[in-house]
Amino acid sequence: MKCTKDIVLTAYKVQYVDLREPKPRTHVEDIYTIDKDWADAAGLLHMDTLEIIKTRYERGGYKVISIERVKEKLVVTLDLNRMYLENIPQAEAGAAN
Repeated sequence: MKCTKDIVLTAYKVQYVDLREPKPRTHVEDIYTIDKDWADAAGLLHMDTLEIIKTRYERGGYKVISIERVKEKLVVTLDLNRMYLENIPQAEAGAAN
């Protein structure tokens, strides 16, 4: 039997600099991806997604220059059975056979 789950992903393009580097600092571009459940939870707590992302980078010693949402959302189908079987320890997998 197939056990799958669809998740909706939204990506944000984050530009930042590492404050630990000597000046002049290099601008770095990164993609930060969240799923719909994460975004819904933030909304229930009345938290702004962009502020959460900015705070996470700043805790790591980075200065965020900009955050832009990537326009396309992506729906990904996960095969839960396959994920489980690929991630159980080998000892348990051998015992199951």
